[in-house]
Amino acid sequence: MDTTAILGAVAHPGGLLVRRPELTVGVVRAVSTLSALEIELLARQPLDRRSALERQHDIRAGRPNPVAPRRLLPVYDEGIDLRVGRLDHTGRVRWEYVRSSSGSSGDHHLGANGPTHRAVFRFPPAFDEMSLVLAWPEIGFPETVITLPLPDRTTVERATTTIWRAPLDTRPVPEGLTHHTVPWQRPPAIEEGTIVAPPRVLHRRDHEAAVVISRLTAVGPTLSMELLSIAQGDSANAVIARAFAREQPVPGLSDDPAQLRAMGPDASVAVLRGHEAVWIKPGDGSSSGGEQSFSSLRELTLHRPQDDLLDLVVAWPLAGLHDVRVHVPLTGLSTHGTA
Repeated sequence: MDTTAILGAVAHPGGLLVRRPELTVGVVRAVSTLSALEIELLARQPLDRRSALERQHDIRAGRPNPVAPRRLLPVYDEGIDLRVGRLDHTGRVRWEYVRSSSGSSGDHHLGANGPTHRAVFRFPPAFDEMSLVLAWPEIGFPETVITLPLPDRTTVERATTTIWRAPLDTRPVPEGLTHHTVPWQRPPAIEEGTIVAPPRVLHRRDHEAAVVISRLTAVGPTLSMELLSIAQGDSANAVIARAFAREQPVPGLSDDPAQLRAMGPDASVAVLRGHEAVWIKPGDGSSSGGEQSFSSLRELTLHRPQDDLLDLVVAWPLAGLHDVRVHVPLTGLSTHGTA
């Protein structure tokens, strides 16, 4: 079964797990279901302030990079990014392969952001707690074991359901709204934020199409939303025809709310503020499709409401999902410490 169509329990509230001079590691998303524990991590290195000439000089001078000792990693293991695993009941590490990943080389040495590595790992189902193992000895980051409290089996069982059967709470959209967009916002450091809402279905039509919040993170006054759009059957075919059409315009560049909704191959979201619907331009994301199947994952950045009630309009015209109103209450979850 495709786990992207499965909702589960929030397994970790997000935030930094490790803060060290050579690397910080934070939880972007962690969801526990009866079939798997999926954890998405973001590792961020400090910005290298050396210029290209200074780096070349250090290489010629033979100044080696610091290397951390190995205790848990196999001797033959050599990597260029973060390795992640878990301790089993015997104390042995079970290293996991990356399910998907992305990264950035960071800014110019005069900038602000260093290199990042973001990756999703899928573990066997786990309940109550798990010992997470992190390692990147090549950059001097030591092997680190972190005990993560997890939801119990009963909690996970209650939360596990498919997006086609999950509860749905939609309301009519108020009449007389004025629609506009806002300039694109730079996404925050999501690995430092807190999850403020569980995964939930925002909009759905039979088994044809669904729009899901797969993650909602608060970083100070900013919210980062990960929006999953899934279509099947004839709805998927209609979406795919637009999504992969030649000379397809980029939805995020449009300042016309109607055009933003109509030409976007995936769902669109607006925040209701009084009599205004403020449509959010999508940020980074990915999409895939095949015969009668389409899915898209997009990140949106928006302001956190003062009353902690996110009042949304959700639409996906290409998939037959017309405007509906949805209330998403924001709840604070307890935080975990860092190593």
